[in-house]
Amino acid sequence: MPDSTTTTSSSSTLVDGPPRTGFPDGARTDPEEQLAVYEVMEATGNGWARSIPDVCRGRWHGIECVPDADDVYHVVSLSFGSLSDDTAFPTCADNGRPYLSQSLLRLPHIRSLFFYRCFTTNPQPIPPFLGKLGPSLRTLVLRENGHVGAIPGELGNLTSLKVMDLHANSLSSSIPTSFSGLTKLELLDLSANRLKGLLPRLDHRFSSLKVLDLNRNLLEGPISQTIGSCSSLIKVDLSRNRLTGQIPDSVQSLNNLILFDLSQNRFSGPLSLSGLVSLKALVLNGNAFGTSIPENAFSGLNNLSTLVISDSGLVGPIPTSLAELPSLRSFIWTGTD
Repeated sequence: MPDSTTTTSSSSTLVDGPPRTGFPDGARTDPEEQLAVYEVMEATGNGWARSIPDVCRGRWHGIECVPDADDVYHVVSLSFGSLSDDTAFPTCADNGRPYLSQSLLRLPHIRSLFFYRCFTTNPQPIPPFLGKLGPSLRTLVLRENGHVGAIPGELGNLTSLKVMDLHANSLSSSIPTSFSGLTKLELLDLSANRLKGLLPRLDHRFSSLKVLDLNRNLLEGPISQTIGSCSSLIKVDLSRNRLTGQIPDSVQSLNNLILFDLSQNRFSGPLSLSGLVSLKALVLNGNAFGTSIPENAFSGLNNLSTLVISDSGLVGPIPTSLAELPSLRSFIWTGTD
């Protein structure tokens, strides 16, 4: 859906506010954008759109438009893929060769692009031209599409992005260094791919980042420079990678964090996470800490309800301080006395 900001282009200013009921007499879709939508729809196997004389007036579930001051309507959102019976955006062709059309670049006000399970019959790389979509784009979702190859570094040019979701494709590159410029991100989900190399460096500039999900990849190295400065984080899932080293003391500054999953990696001790005062779920199983748990390792975690630290090479007794955590309901631990 359109957000509450005003989007500008070289030609017009969009008028935001409560959704209008009906379509004013004399209002019309920008003709160049209408042609671009026809071409985008055809590329995904939805040629039926050409039978609609005005795509904003006769809009379907999956297209959103916003007028400018002259009642010319502009396309701000396109969505494809059936999430459920209640959320049935146009699907991409399950035969033929659906693809992402460069005609997307002729939608100067586009804020949101959503493609779900669209190109599995025609696996293709993410096209670099998406990096030219411009400053209006806030949301880019390419989820379970079967995309292959590298994440194009050009996506780092989308500096207004708040959401980037590339979950469950077959991407096999490293995470582009250009992503260091995506400082307005609130959600970054690159999970369930084959990404390799080091984690991205996230510093204090990522002050809006709330969700970081990189699970089920082949990422390596330490996390010492990845998350410690992002105090806005609510969810971090780095599970099922090849990450090593200690969990740095800097993570204790993440006092808004609710879920922290570092399971199935190669982390080592010592273990101390007492600063994560908002944490509700902590999952550390399947590591190689090779150390005992300090008595105060989890002190102060009064909101913690789930703690999983099984199969992590822990030795020694269970700290008695765990019995003092008032919200703990699920505790899974295996170790060696």
